Amino acid sequence: MVSDPFEYLERIEDSKVVEWGLSESRNCIESLKPLSDLIYEKALALYSIPVIYNVKRNPAGVFYMKRDRSYKVVLERASGTVDLVDSGRLGEEVVVHSYYIDSGGRYFAYFYSTKGADVGELVVVDLRDLSIVDRMRGSISDVVFLEGGDFYYAKFFRSGRCPDGVEAPCERVYLRESGKDELVFGSGLQRNYFISLSQSTDGRRALLSVSYGWTRNSLYAGPVEDPSRWVRVLSGDFRSFFVDSLGEEYLVVVYDSRGLGRVLRVRDEGSASEIVPEREMALQNAVLVGEHIVTSYLKDASSRVEVYDLGGKLVGGLVFEEPSSVFNMYSYGLGGFIEVRSFTRPYQVLEVNESEGRVEFRRFVEHSKVVEANVTEDFAESHDGTKVHYFWIRSPRRGRAVVVYGYGGFGIPLTPSFTPWLPLLVELGVDVVVANLRGGSEYGEEWHRAGMRNNKINVFYDYVAVAEKFKSIGYSIAGFGRSNGGLLIGSVIAMRPDLLEAAAIGYPVLDMLKFHKLYIGAAWIPEYGDPDDPLDREYLLKYSPYHNVREGVRYPPTIVFTGLYDDRVHPAHALKFYAKLVSYGNKSCLRLETSSGHAGSSPEVLAREMADVVTFILKHLGLENALSPAST
Repeated sequence: MVSDPFEYLERIEDSKVVEWGLSESRNCIESLKPLSDLIYEKALALYSIPVIYNVKRNPAGVFYMKRDRSYKVVLERASGTVDLVDSGRLGEEVVVHSYYIDSGGRYFAYFYSTKGADVGELVVVDLRDLSIVDRMRGSISDVVFLEGGDFYYAKFFRSGRCPDGVEAPCERVYLRESGKDELVFGSGLQRNYFISLSQSTDGRRALLSVSYGWTRNSLYAGPVEDPSRWVRVLSGDFRSFFVDSLGEEYLVVVYDSRGLGRVLRVRDEGSASEIVPEREMALQNAVLVGEHIVTSYLKDASSRVEVYDLGGKLVGGLVFEEPSSVFNMYSYGLGGFIEVRSFTRPYQVLEVNESEGRVEFRRFVEHSKVVEANVTEDFAESHDGTKVHYFWIRSPRRGRAVVVYGYGGFGIPLTPSFTPWLPLLVELGVDVVVANLRGGSEYGEEWHRAGMRNNKINVFYDYVAVAEKFKSIGYSIAGFGRSNGGLLIGSVIAMRPDLLEAAAIGYPVLDMLKFHKLYIGAAWIPEYGDPDDPLDREYLLKYSPYHNVREGVRYPPTIVFTGLYDDRVHPAHALKFYAKLVSYGNKSCLRLETSSGHAGSSPEVLAREMADVVTFILKHLGLENALSPAST
């Protein structure tokens, strides 16, 4: 058994632990002044840029979320525009996470929490008079409305047991009818099985996915009004998702074979025909618009849109002028929306319509470029010869400092996206590299599986290969990662303490022998492995950042930042890692935010946090003069 000298820091409910953490955090923040105060103004301006996303339409009008100095849900209708929700009116430090609409245009629901927590409140509103008709607390998602205002929803149980006695974490689907709840799907599913729920565009079919981890799932469907007739239509040792329904048949995307994705037409389990075969690109998303399938693919981590008829013939598409990513796609029947982002543009929304047998695209709304930067692409060679793609966002100042950002896990691709800290660094003269490491899905499911469980070490070697390429041409390098990306940077500095000049590790998973016992960490066993399994434990111990920090080794200056109320990744990961670094005499800075969970917080809180992180990076890259009172 590996001893843990800082285990007591897991007791986040202990006031002494909190007081220690906050004291260390105050010292960290104070050490970064006054430069951080100057950078904050620039950061706040970037975090306050209005971003429009999650665009939908029903008979009531066009709905979308808008994030600027607060989180809003907006409805545009013939009589004018109204803010249905404004987090500023709900209270301080409120984050609105999601919203849901019905097919008839009468009901609307939204989910919000305080300090970005995963546990919050669902509120249901009657759009006729904007009166609240229902509300409930929990980790709630995937609301599907029925006629009359009743609705289904998915509830995630974080601790204890589900109502059917299964140990958490677990998820179940309920029917909310006249203020009462009935469990209608998922009873008996074991822990770590998760459910996503939606409905077909015509509103007639319920569409469900039951997933174990991020590598396999089963699809269920049936009449939306009768859960007793929801049956399995597809399953296997591969990922899949519904596109839509065609009567009693379904369009689905499956990631079998090489895991790049193809579109099938399925009637029931065992009966399927291929419509769109696997391509030499990774299929990311697909929606049905009229009689056409609108798809988004990734080619070297950049998106392109292709349109197919129901016979599988390619009939149109879009290629973007600059590296971009399709962030979301939504269909409302004969039309839909495609949300696009890039490194320099916060958002662009296209509306797609079927007209006279063709699919046409038009600009719905967009934001101009925020920063001028030269975006190029290249590859580095990893330890086993694998080519690792990266984006290089170059500052006009053309300095010799770069932040290398990575994630590498859970099948999440790092595609071009507007993240306020990125243009902030570029404006301050620091280049940014976004590395497409194994563990993501940039090149399909095989790419993901090549960086999970007993292949996890590939992710760290991929990152090292990219960083070494810049090191070889004379760049000073800071590493940056958040959540699973924090695990990445923690592992890299433990493996190669000589590689980076500075490291920024945010909201991280760092104790790979204990993650499954902290908050909802057991949910990540399918991705990382099980620390209670001797073979998995042996592998996890080899790279666990917390266990591989050694006395007598000098590690790069590291800022570890997290949220005291992060209820997804336990703050103890950050606290213990920081304490161990400091105990061995390393330069480290702990920043403990009291107003942010894992999902984020208000623009002011995010800007203040990132101003400190960027300041730490600048100081240790020798760029303290990047911004001074004389230059503002």
